[in-house]
Amino acid sequence: MPKRCPSPATLPVAKHHAGPQLSPERHSAITFDSALYDELILFIFSFLDHRDLCAIEAANKNCSRLASDDQLWKALFLREFGRPRLRGGRGFYGRADGRLVKPLPSRGYLPEESVANWKWMYRISSNWRNGRCAVEIFRDWDGIDIEHLPGPIAVNSKAPQPRWHVLLGGTSTIFASAEPSEQPTIFVRDRGSPPTTLKFKSQLSSGSSSISTVVLDQSPLPSRVTPRSPSVSLAVFLSTGEFFIYDHKPSAITGVPKRTYIPLPQHRFPVTHAAYHHPLLVTLSQSFTLMIYDLSGDTITHTQTLNSFTSHPPASVVLSAMSIPLSFKLVLAYAVPVYPSHWSVGATELIISHFGSISSSSVTLIEPPKAATPGNFVVSETRSARAFDVPQGWIDENKLQAMSAQWGRKVTQVADTQTDGKWVVLAPDHSLQSLFTASNSAESSSSSVSDIPSTELLPTTYVSSPCHSSAQLQLYRLHLPPSTSLHGPKLTFVRTLHGPRGPISAVAVADGRCVSLGADGSIWVWDLESGRRAEVAAPVEQLIEEADAGACMSRGSGLSRGMVVFDERRIVSAGIRGIEERRFDV
Repeated sequence: MPKRCPSPATLPVAKHHAGPQLSPERHSAITFDSALYDELILFIFSFLDHRDLCAIEAANKNCSRLASDDQLWKALFLREFGRPRLRGGRGFYGRADGRLVKPLPSRGYLPEESVANWKWMYRISSNWRNGRCAVEIFRDWDGIDIEHLPGPIAVNSKAPQPRWHVLLGGTSTIFASAEPSEQPTIFVRDRGSPPTTLKFKSQLSSGSSSISTVVLDQSPLPSRVTPRSPSVSLAVFLSTGEFFIYDHKPSAITGVPKRTYIPLPQHRFPVTHAAYHHPLLVTLSQSFTLMIYDLSGDTITHTQTLNSFTSHPPASVVLSAMSIPLSFKLVLAYAVPVYPSHWSVGATELIISHFGSISSSSVTLIEPPKAATPGNFVVSETRSARAFDVPQGWIDENKLQAMSAQWGRKVTQVADTQTDGKWVVLAPDHSLQSLFTASNSAESSSSSVSDIPSTELLPTTYVSSPCHSSAQLQLYRLHLPPSTSLHGPKLTFVRTLHGPRGPISAVAVADGRCVSLGADGSIWVWDLESGRRAEVAAPVEQLIEEADAGACMSRGSGLSRGMVVFDERRIVSAGIRGIEERRFDV
């Protein structure tokens, strides 16, 4: 008798049966998907590049699901483009709300998406690097032919003014014509809806006036997240000196300005640059008069006026909020003269708070500061740096070589200066018109007079090789140490941005990226960290006949200059081709 009872569980099937064979069971075939866990497959996919990942998506549904994993494309994005490509870790911009991607300088605020699509971000960044985009031409808005509007009126300045002012605010594209009119007009084009027309009437002039500049509010107000609140707030400046604050709702067809400001007679001059971060508004005129406004109350209050005698246009301004409440940092880039008749670039940092005093030798106070009251913004600190600076006292051989290199980078004219708070780009102005004038003067001074018409010398006078161009841009790095540091601000030359072969019409800098618009219609893009470049649009002479190209080149070097702006997904340019939008989210 056995010591223990047998287990009630059934015994396993014997490997060999003595009796008749049963029908074999069908086992499913072992595949790559069924044999490995998803985590192991994702680890294998992490060694692939973007081309292999896109190719393996077509294998089956499971591979398509795994190859589209968000963390997989996030690691690929960081490995390919680097963490600095993520805005928020660059320059002096700091976010207290923890947003991953912050709005670019001079761009409108948009509510953050709940989930970041890293694959789509990689595709957009790859399109930027390769210059791949879709082009759309804007034509005939509200019955107005935007390609044949006359140039702008003079605003008491020798510098050329743009025919169009272009801004990007979230999904909205804002155009302001510089044409003189009894009612200056602004066009707002929202994606998926018909364009909106905004008209402004000057209260100081019964005749015609023009829009001198337009600026967007950069503050991330909580009210803009709700659908019923305005998504874009902008300030519109007229050539008479007055300006309007307007809130644009994409669903609204028409509207009226929320607030209007009429300056005093001594302050009625055109504003060429402005920066708006509610409740602070800063304006800059062509004569480099800086004015500060407080918009925290029901009315617009002018708090301070500054002037600089060492800074000259063209200029650019960048305004951002600091970690201290009601404190802002303004960075200006401008042209500075170099003895005897050349130009270089400089930058100034201004700390603006609701109280303070002026402590700078480079900025002269026109009006004494008013009594400091809550909400009255004044400049509390300024610091300046120049790219061309002569050391004091005796210098050694290394400083002498540095001075020689600085002297070699001086330019005869400046087409544009742009900054994003960290990088400063100087665009020289060697237009065909100046070269044509120089060739005519040299020919007239020669003893032998040629019978060839002077217009035929224009194509042969301007010659540049692909390696060296008279339109090469200069890139500088702006170092702004803390105010408590023993070292002052410094503007250091980094590299030369090669690419364009003709005169530069406009430049835009933001987020460590530079976009240039040439007078010949060409558009170039540089990544300022790595130095990569891409040609987004070819010059006009490569697209049309040679005769038409010459006409476009002479038109590009005329009195009116172009305009180019961009955000993380598109470039909008206003040049000899008209107004075009190039989208990289394709």
